[in-house]
Amino acid sequence: MSPDGAVQALKKRDGKHVSPDIPFRNNSFGSGMRQNFSLAYGPEWRLHDGTDCFDFSKTTHRLNRFLSLFDSKAHLTDSVAFLRKLHYRTVKSRLPAVRTMELLCDVFKKDFQVKADQWLYRDADFQECWKSLDPWQIQAIAPMLDAVRHVMDATPHDQNPMERPGVVLWRLSYSFCCDIRFSRWIEVLNRLFPNFQFIIVLPTASLEIFPGEVMERELPVPYSVNRTTGRGLLHLGRLRSDTILLVDVDGRIPNVALMKLSAFYRLKGYRTQLIRGGHWDVKSVEQVFASCVFNSATSLRRVWKLRERFGDAMTIGGSGVDLKLRLPAEIEEMPADFSLYSETRDMAIGFLTRGCPFKCPFCVVPQKEGLPRQVSSLDELLQNRTKVVLLDDNILAHPQADNLLSEMAARKLDVNFNQTLDLRLVNKERASLLRRINCRNYRFSRANYHFSLNNTDHFEAMRRNYGYFSFKKRSDNIEFVCMYGFDTTLAEDVERFRFIRSLPGAYVFVQQYRLIPNGKESDLSNFFDDQADDLIDQLTKICFPQNMKSMEQYYRWLSRIYFERFGKLHMPLIDTIYRYNLRDRKGMYITNMLASGESRKKTLGSNEP
Repeated sequence: MSPDGAVQALKKRDGKHVSPDIPFRNNSFGSGMRQNFSLAYGPEWRLHDGTDCFDFSKTTHRLNRFLSLFDSKAHLTDSVAFLRKLHYRTVKSRLPAVRTMELLCDVFKKDFQVKADQWLYRDADFQECWKSLDPWQIQAIAPMLDAVRHVMDATPHDQNPMERPGVVLWRLSYSFCCDIRFSRWIEVLNRLFPNFQFIIVLPTASLEIFPGEVMERELPVPYSVNRTTGRGLLHLGRLRSDTILLVDVDGRIPNVALMKLSAFYRLKGYRTQLIRGGHWDVKSVEQVFASCVFNSATSLRRVWKLRERFGDAMTIGGSGVDLKLRLPAEIEEMPADFSLYSETRDMAIGFLTRGCPFKCPFCVVPQKEGLPRQVSSLDELLQNRTKVVLLDDNILAHPQADNLLSEMAARKLDVNFNQTLDLRLVNKERASLLRRINCRNYRFSRANYHFSLNNTDHFEAMRRNYGYFSFKKRSDNIEFVCMYGFDTTLAEDVERFRFIRSLPGAYVFVQQYRLIPNGKESDLSNFFDDQADDLIDQLTKICFPQNMKSMEQYYRWLSRIYFERFGKLHMPLIDTIYRYNLRDRKGMYITNMLASGESRKKTLGSNEP
């Protein structure tokens, strides 16, 4: 960063004098810096006074942590405003804020004679508290509060944010640097940030009063970065020759095909070993079966990695790669080996029926399964369990659906209809049957009904059928799964969300359309009309009583395609995305959006004749 504020990323070659043992990493200029947290302070600075920004909307938010090193007019955190925000979260009993506020009060009271006990009062007036401080107290405390603010910004979900590791460069020439206060100031830094490495530039005279114990102290834990973002590799090494490796490439729930393969091979005397996702390390194996459910870029990268590693030893199937490859009949007829997945210890999972009579162009079922048919009985599926996750494509479309529902109700089963129920096929009698069944969410922690709504057709019939259930607004939880990004317009999406919001007890779960093998490409050419801004304003006012975090996924997608279409950010929409969750990532999101726009302009420009 140059004195004029210009920023340029260093190349690896610029660190030629650095030990090769030290890794080179590019830091982000957004707001998030959990893994490689660093700060820098110069000898002179000013405090914000009513001008500080705490909503992460500035794309240069990350740079503010270093700016005073280069600019004597740079502003540090508005201490009063920050303490008010920290106090608000403390009063709300949010643990990170409570621990941080108590720590600040303790060290400032003991070492800087600040009447910090008042900071814990519910009616604390921080403007008056700040005015009562002496200039030397403000000079000592203000940069510390700035550092605390940035630590909490970067680690909003840590229960003990002040115990995070980090590096701080401090170029000091404060008025208290050569007296007894300086020694206390260093000791307070040490207590507030016990796992930070401080690099401090000092006048020679200050070394004589530098606390020797602090200078000699080593960090209690080595500063290291988990390169797998918290998810370690599963090191299996060389497997026994009688072991069959089963790979769940991308499943979010237990994979029925892999459980049937496990049951089949265990019956033949083999061992089976399951690995999930892309974090694994296997040195040797003779036979591998893999299942890929989704046709996404991440899933296909994992498939490529598996094929490169195992070659002809691997057989792979699943909706993500092959709609025609099926298990042999002798394996398909096997009961699932529920012991393969730890989460199935008290529940069954699988199909009673497969197939659907409708030929929705966005759905893989017509190609893969065809018309409805029964593939199992309740006894075969349950294996003496009383909880079951049903993966049926459209159970209500099967001719014997009422008999199956009646049997579930009579057995008092807890049932999760995982792939949703078709509300169009509900009548008064079926609604009564479903109300007798203990319909639950996937974790079986509460009552839950699952329906789907992928377009604006049949609103009146669906409202009538929904009424047969007599759902209560406060006691019932009804989730509507809504696909977006296929062929609906923004106006139709708003109409769908408004319709769901009008139903008592209903909320929404959104899913983006993913292209299926041999499927139809999404058509968003007419997604926006002349009322786009007005429709987005209407959209952000439709608030559901729960699961608004799911809607944030739709908001992000909408903000991206809005930017691509109109070449500008829709800031009210972005403010809505980060109103409650992941607020620290707002600046990074804006930065990346603007950067992608510039990259797109250059690409388009280079392709012009």
